[in-house]
Amino acid sequence: MGAANRLIRSDVGRREWVDLVKGVAIIMIVAYHTTLFLASSGLDVAGIGRVKVVLELFPMAAFFLITGTFHSRVTSWSFGDLWRRRLRQYLYLYVLWSVIRFLFYLIAPNIRSDGAGQTASDPLALLGILIWPISSYWFIYALFVFTAVYWLFRRVPAWVLIAASAILSALSSSGILDAQNVGIDRMTEYLVFFVIGAHFHRRIYQAVDTVTPWKAVLITVGFGAFAVLVTVVPALARVPGVALVGQFLAVATGFAIAFYAVRLVALRWLTYVGVRTLNIYLVHTFVIALVVAPLALLPALNELPGRGLILTFVLTAVVVALSILITRYLTRVSWLFVYPFGRRRRNSAERTPAAAGD
Repeated sequence: MGAANRLIRSDVGRREWVDLVKGVAIIMIVAYHTTLFLASSGLDVAGIGRVKVVLELFPMAAFFLITGTFHSRVTSWSFGDLWRRRLRQYLYLYVLWSVIRFLFYLIAPNIRSDGAGQTASDPLALLGILIWPISSYWFIYALFVFTAVYWLFRRVPAWVLIAASAILSALSSSGILDAQNVGIDRMTEYLVFFVIGAHFHRRIYQAVDTVTPWKAVLITVGFGAFAVLVTVVPALARVPGVALVGQFLAVATGFAIAFYAVRLVALRWLTYVGVRTLNIYLVHTFVIALVVAPLALLPALNELPGRGLILTFVLTAVVVALSILITRYLTRVSWLFVYPFGRRRRNSAERTPAAAGD
């Protein structure tokens, strides 16, 4: 019994599994961005291969579904309340950190060779961020847009917005709908998860709270079969609707596993990471840029066996740890994370749910 007590937690909060999901999701996002920087720096990231198709199904879909559940009440607010309690915070964070990113890359070397790298220090790209979102912070911009859309459709039957956003997702994830902008493409792909989270928040939490071990196993097996199929035949992911099905399976699997895994003492650190997702998200690309740049000067790394996986795992751990450490001090400057103008002294009510649900 004593050994079991050391392995299994007895103090798990009712919704603590949500933080574990967020912790896993932000780590996966950091890992993805790390591979982009490694590839741009000339370091071979071979070893990840087709599995990336599967790994990309989970993190953003999970984030938007969870964040949507924190927005279920916005339809009962006036626009003034919506602006004060949600929209201005998202818009403020998006613009502020986009400016910080621009200033950072005026000083620091930018090794990314893709579109995000080319526009990082472009003043015209910065001026157009409200129309043409930059890739690094499109998630916060999406929260602004999604919240506004959900509120605007508040008097329309739920199925209308869900059906429309599902069609957009199927077309976007298959590549048929392509705006040539990462932020816009991702927004059209993930709106459906935010909307479903907002409309069906009670059913989602009830389903997770009542999931049995056998149901969790069956869901996991279903996703596993899908993952194997898409890994073997990656072209299937480009068929409209297939990626959407995979995303729902991935999220259902992640939620079911997290509900039980959160009780393990050894995984408590994941919930710690999950509580800090906003902080990690805002600074992690800066940390990656500073950590990866010197590695490009070490060609011997390309001789390591399994270098892609090794570098990705190690650097992801380093970046997450450094991001948490850095933001422990940055959060003392409250205006970096919370809209500072005209705020009443009720910070807990005014804080963006992105800190808890993105």
